[in-house]
Amino acid sequence: MNAPRSSPAEQLATPDNAEIAQSVYEELIAWSVKLNSGIFTTEDKQQFEAWLKLNPAHEAAWQKLYAVEQNLGTIPAESRQVVVETLRHADKQAKRPAARRRTLKLLSLAFITIIGSALIANQYAPWQQTLHYTTSIGKRDNFLLADGTQLMLNTNSEVEIRLSLLKREIVIHRGEIYMETGKDSESIIGRRSFWVRTEQAKLEAVGTRFSVNQQLSITKLHVVDGIVAMHVDNDLPPVRAYANETYTMIDVVSAPIKMGTKDDGLRMDPMAWVNGMLVVKQMRLDEFVIELSRYQNLPVVCEPSVGSLKVSGVFQLNRADPVEYALKVISRTLPVRMRKQDDIIFINKK
Repeated sequence: MNAPRSSPAEQLATPDNAEIAQSVYEELIAWSVKLNSGIFTTEDKQQFEAWLKLNPAHEAAWQKLYAVEQNLGTIPAESRQVVVETLRHADKQAKRPAARRRTLKLLSLAFITIIGSALIANQYAPWQQTLHYTTSIGKRDNFLLADGTQLMLNTNSEVEIRLSLLKREIVIHRGEIYMETGKDSESIIGRRSFWVRTEQAKLEAVGTRFSVNQQLSITKLHVVDGIVAMHVDNDLPPVRAYANETYTMIDVVSAPIKMGTKDDGLRMDPMAWVNGMLVVKQMRLDEFVIELSRYQNLPVVCEPSVGSLKVSGVFQLNRADPVEYALKVISRTLPVRMRKQDDIIFINKK
């Protein structure tokens, strides 16, 4: 018979934990705060990895912290306020170099308070809020997350929101999202890191507005404002995307591919859908049809002989029939005709 799995409280009470020196614990808390500050650089990452390798006790302490973070119980409101005030006091003290060690002790005390409060309240659920949001074909929806982040889902999208003690994460299962990251002012440890995960990449946002589109084996990122670090290959440093830049990440390519802008060749405005529009410029007809079909549950077959024709224009998506209407408009300007048969639209040459 397998031994019963120990609780988080029992994990903290093991002799191994007692052997972790106070100095290591203080360093660990300092690293944890920095890791989740939202401005963690590549140099910081290298220094942290070096710190982990410097002493086996460092790695052991980090693993225990991670385990606790995954199993924390909900923190009672009265304990949360104590921790917040402690952290505020520690932050003020940190501005005076002579008080650095006292600050680290305060941070350690605050974190111990967090852990203790959560473990004592063992009747509560694990401290990780998980939410699921979806939209159907042709629908868009807006959500306000607990950290203040404004999230918008495009047509036929599905995401999972994970808000934990140390980080914020959005997992895109399919579709497209736009977000304005929140200030996270209610977090007890300061502003937590913000991540978006797709099949092709992990995206780290730093106070930004951006959109992410996950379709099949491709992820597309467009940054409106701020910075997003793209982590595609664990062996390579992240690539940073800045305001008005668009990148594509593909399964078979190890590095993000920078695309053009709306002014120098980008065939589709990546942000127009937020305002209920599809804006294209010299886009191939077959590619346009694929994009347009996302907004209505109506199959469209484009004849290969007309697929290379170019489409430009502004098309409204806030309609009951966005696909049929757009194709009727196109048939007046291009040498094509639209034919509907058995709930399938065929586009042929005139």
